[in-house]
Amino acid sequence: MFLRGAAGALVTTALSAAVPARANPGGWSSLDSSIGGRVLLPNGGASFTRAKRVFNSLYDTSTPAAVVTVTSLADVQRAVTFAAANKLTIAPRGGGHSYIGASTADGAMVLDLRGLPGGVRFDSATGDVTVPAATGLYAVHQALAGPGRAIPTGSCPTVGTAGLALGGGLGADSRHAGLTCDALTSATVVLPNGDAITASADDHPDLFWALRGGGGGNFGVTTSMTFATFPTADSDVVRVDFPAQAAAHVLTGWQTWLAAADRNTWGLVDFSTGSGRANCHVLATCPAGSGPDAAAAIKAAVGLRPNDIERRTLRFMDLVTYLAGGSATSTPRGFVAGSDVIGVVDASAADAIVAAMRQWPPGAGRASVIVDTLTGAVGDVDPGGSAFPWRRQAAVAQWYVETPSGERVSTATTWLKAAHREVQPFSVGRYVNYREANTPVERYFGPNLPRLAAVQRKYDPDRVICSGLDL
Repeated sequence: MFLRGAAGALVTTALSAAVPARANPGGWSSLDSSIGGRVLLPNGGASFTRAKRVFNSLYDTSTPAAVVTVTSLADVQRAVTFAAANKLTIAPRGGGHSYIGASTADGAMVLDLRGLPGGVRFDSATGDVTVPAATGLYAVHQALAGPGRAIPTGSCPTVGTAGLALGGGLGADSRHAGLTCDALTSATVVLPNGDAITASADDHPDLFWALRGGGGGNFGVTTSMTFATFPTADSDVVRVDFPAQAAAHVLTGWQTWLAAADRNTWGLVDFSTGSGRANCHVLATCPAGSGPDAAAAIKAAVGLRPNDIERRTLRFMDLVTYLAGGSATSTPRGFVAGSDVIGVVDASAADAIVAAMRQWPPGAGRASVIVDTLTGAVGDVDPGGSAFPWRRQAAVAQWYVETPSGERVSTATTWLKAAHREVQPFSVGRYVNYREANTPVERYFGPNLPRLAAVQRKYDPDRVICSGLDL
């Protein structure tokens, strides 16, 4: 599984959103009686404890003011209006995979969107698909399998569609189909005043621009999204394993190989170290039947003999499951993780990434870096054409450690800081879907930040919506 979940954090640091005032119990009762969903409060025992959990178990100790489940768009509007009237901040929750646990923020009203109705609806006339915001990625692919269509997504099967798309959305289809947000054609958004609007290129175009890469929970509560789809086909998946000590050669060779590869070919580098055998491999997908040529081209570009080559031909849904680690589900766990956007993966940048990995203490468990490409169709959109700014850079390096103990959290946090320092000369920013606490917001949005902040001031001037980012 090359994207090892979608949660990781610096758990010792609070979110940047201020803790809001609490509504009185009578007010909560009135909201509960007015919606089809439920209002779960901290005195609600096991029900509240279950409801506030998110994918990153490091944040299970948080205490939101309430968890509000909804069953309709009208429920969302009533809950948002209630929060604004009671000076509560809202933490929208789709899949619950925020790296910094933003959808279970202390003192906020968690608005759980997983009960919204409608299902995945494909329009055969237009080729578009409309998806409730919290729908998991595997469910989207499964619903589109019949007509043989798909949208570009990441690999973790339970990540919510809106959470992924609002921050960008990297994955195995990015080189030929762009980011998830690039396929977005419209979105239904409940604004902090309770109004439900449609944002598209023609309707509220400034908000539509911001929704495509500006991060989740910054402007309103997105309840559904419509995407353009593309036709699917069988693919070859290729894994080429190299000696871990050759990781720098693998990184530069991978970049050289992709530069010459057809856009229907995609690949990343996964390098891990620590407990067990260190590993460095290129994982690639390409049109069915072209796997042997792809493996040979990777080997030639790296210039070293691989330890092993694995190749198989898969139907699209089998590929989705393979990239998800062999399962349609993913289990919550604790993570510390983060990212760096690398401008050019040249020899110096590759050496810095390897040096960062060597900072991981021997015997402290396992640490990984996954280097995913920003090339191909990602660059077809101008850096200012959407809120996602990283259109002319080479790659995103995701640093990742699972944290089964408090001691591991401390070790991982220290290592993550060291990794950032090692690659600082080559890092131009960070990927907002791999958010970290205590990171200057300009690191996520670069030159697009002033415009993004202006959109937020227009649609959410009182900061009712809580995302963990201070624009």
